[in-house]
Amino acid sequence: MVKKIRALSTTAAAVVAVVALVVGLGVGALALGGQREVTVTRTVVSTVTQTGAGVTVTQTATVTAPAQTPFSKLKVLLILPIDEKDNSWNKAAYDAVMKLKELYGFELSIERNLFDGTKAEPYAVDYARRGYNIIIGQGIQYMVMFHKIAPQFPNTMFLCVDCAPSLVGVFEPGAKVAPNVYNIWMTLGEGGFLMGYIAGKVTKSNKIGIVGGGRVPSIWEGHEAFKLGVKMANPNAEVLEAYMPQSWADVAGAKKAAQSMVAAGADVVSASGNGIDVGVTEAALESGVWTSTVYADLPTLRPDIQKLMGSIVFRWDIVFDAAIKDYIRGTWKNGFLTATMASGIVTVSLGKNVPPEVEQEVMNLYEKILSGTLKITFNYGCFDTPDKPECKPTAAIAHGA
Repeated sequence: MVKKIRALSTTAAAVVAVVALVVGLGVGALALGGQREVTVTRTVVSTVTQTGAGVTVTQTATVTAPAQTPFSKLKVLLILPIDEKDNSWNKAAYDAVMKLKELYGFELSIERNLFDGTKAEPYAVDYARRGYNIIIGQGIQYMVMFHKIAPQFPNTMFLCVDCAPSLVGVFEPGAKVAPNVYNIWMTLGEGGFLMGYIAGKVTKSNKIGIVGGGRVPSIWEGHEAFKLGVKMANPNAEVLEAYMPQSWADVAGAKKAAQSMVAAGADVVSASGNGIDVGVTEAALESGVWTSTVYADLPTLRPDIQKLMGSIVFRWDIVFDAAIKDYIRGTWKNGFLTATMASGIVTVSLGKNVPPEVEQEVMNLYEKILSGTLKITFNYGCFDTPDKPECKPTAAIAHGA
């Protein structure tokens, strides 16, 4: 059975319970902004002719049908850099949107394999012109493009995942921030720290690899926290690191990088999502080493993988649902949400063969993160100057461990 770490602290459990209650409500009973969706009864009259008697009899029947809701009238587009077969970044987003479509009944379109903003822009513009209310871009690679085109479509909410207004000018100097781009910022640090801790415990060679896609702030935080977890669990372990240059879809490159780490002695190779997960997982399976992934629940999706430490799992349905509700309420301009463990949006799922004693240690650390007694922070000056002495072996700092 897959072992999952769950939020046990009072605060986190309460937050998750509230979110679960809201998401679980059927639209027929959803109260929002003073409006309650109800079922309507209508009378249907049918005529039945009794041919033998030559008479006509009318019958009436009442049927109930759900009223159309503000949610069911929405048109939503999901833009994916690859597709949902990756069992990672794209799979998690796809499942989340499909779950909400089933709940709310909105019209949904999905465009796949649009790796960057240049490729995605004509699609985003086309759907916005066609009156789509919400356009979700699953990745920071769509951020500049969204802010560029958003002013043309003030009534469309461009939902940008792994994005923040403060980064727009960094990626595109002089670019202006559009108020109708709704930003979701994700935190990989907490989950990265826990996966790094497991890696430090299960390694026998004391060499551990981690492969990332684009070196952007969120991925960088995950890597640095992973190194911190390794260091805390096993001070003697060495971490080998590689980034695919701004390429989350480079499956072949990620696999090659992981294979080179295994050749150098690594008996653990971890990944930070998307196509990178696909390549690193392939390399790990072929080499028989431990691995971990991000975003989707791989221990559940692939229970056949024996040396799977686990996955950092993101509940995108929670943040997407919150953003959709903000849109319906009319409170969505300049929207910003952060995905954290304390909110119940980020959790971890452990592989079935993680040693029980390691699982218990990780659960204890997880509880400390949820309660706020353990916090992971970063020396952000190291993002641009990683070779400074104070940035080695990691720019992540644990408080309260």
